[in-house]
Amino acid sequence: MKTKSLTFKIFINSFFVGTLVYFICSFLFISNLYDYFEDKIFTELKTESSFLEKYALDGETEFLSSLKSSNRITLIHSDGNVYFDNTVKAQELENHGLRQEFLKASSEGSAKVTRYSSTMTEKTLYYAKKLQNGDVLRISCNQHTVWVLLLGMSQLLLIMFVIALIVSGISASYVSKKIVEPLNKIDFENPEESDVYEELKPFTRRIAEENFEKAQREELRQQFSANVSHELKTPLTSISGFAEILKAGNTDEKTAKDFAEIIYKESQRMITLVNDVIKLSKLDEKSISLEKEALSLKEMAIEAIETLQASAKRKSVQISLSGSSGLINGVRPVIFEMVYNLIDNAIKYNKEGGQVFIDIKDLISQDGKSEGKVVFSVKDTGIGIPENERERIFERFYRIDKSRSKQNGGTGLGLSIVKHAAKYHNASILLDSTPGQGSSFTVVF
Repeated sequence: MKTKSLTFKIFINSFFVGTLVYFICSFLFISNLYDYFEDKIFTELKTESSFLEKYALDGETEFLSSLKSSNRITLIHSDGNVYFDNTVKAQELENHGLRQEFLKASSEGSAKVTRYSSTMTEKTLYYAKKLQNGDVLRISCNQHTVWVLLLGMSQLLLIMFVIALIVSGISASYVSKKIVEPLNKIDFENPEESDVYEELKPFTRRIAEENFEKAQREELRQQFSANVSHELKTPLTSISGFAEILKAGNTDEKTAKDFAEIIYKESQRMITLVNDVIKLSKLDEKSISLEKEALSLKEMAIEAIETLQASAKRKSVQISLSGSSGLINGVRPVIFEMVYNLIDNAIKYNKEGGQVFIDIKDLISQDGKSEGKVVFSVKDTGIGIPENERERIFERFYRIDKSRSKQNGGTGLGLSIVKHAAKYHNASILLDSTPGQGSSFTVVF
């Protein structure tokens, strides 16, 4: 759908609002003016009745007939019979005893009544007054309704409509240019320094925030690229060097076997690193195509423990699992990577003969109802994390003890994967650690 221009939108709004206000004001003005003149006519009818009252009481109907008046004059007996009318023969008129103006004048002394024609284009104004002898003097005149007046002014209203159309078009063009002018002058490198309307300040602040976030992302990307290059360079150099020695020959069988083992370990380390980088990239871009499903954190933990059993056995680390099934809604491979990395780290950075405690529980409120939260925690008795290092351990490739990490086969991406996996599932991570005593990682779903 094609987007309308700003000028067009301003034109449409200003035109319709202006036209609507104009016609409403015109109608109210004409209506009030019409009511004002109607009151004036009633006043004139009343004045005329006061003048004719004496002649009506004296029975001078011939004088009343001779008057050159544009108004209709009618005399009605107290029983409702018409005995004089200056426009038609009284004998031809029906009894007026039930007419509203007659009844009201008879009871209240005088009456003002308005009656519309069947077409609503004309109305008759009646002023009736009760005479001293009980008869009723009625004077009336015809008047066009306000709709006829408006129809008569249609040509003028049409001209005003066209003028409104032209003025709205000109003003819309001018206003849109004035609105857009400050936008065109915004310095997108330093938007908050631009001189803009107060209403546009949130917009420039948003641009500044976007610029800052973009710069941060670019810096992280550069750091990440540099770290990946560095991490790959070391094993590649090692593989290349040992391969070159093997290629030259003159190596005994034992040395060749040792070199092959080193090449194998370094290549496995590279494969692990590349796999971790791919996992992080997918989490960053949210390009995981798998649907979320009902999962048991306990089942995920059991699967991870079985996979890491050999690693735990080498360090004589005992793993214990307790708690509920921990049912959540998540992406199976992502949740497994999170659980696996937390348990793997707890084993790698543990002491010989240490312990790993895995606990899963559903949070229950004081009234015994479930809070809808599941807590997964992994606690170890390992080396712990110094307080000044805790904020950085979730950064990519960040290692507290680089030599120990490489010795354990770590890529420095494990906790980054945990962090991004938690974020992908709207979960939060809590860390509690004491150097020399161990660490506890808690994920709250």
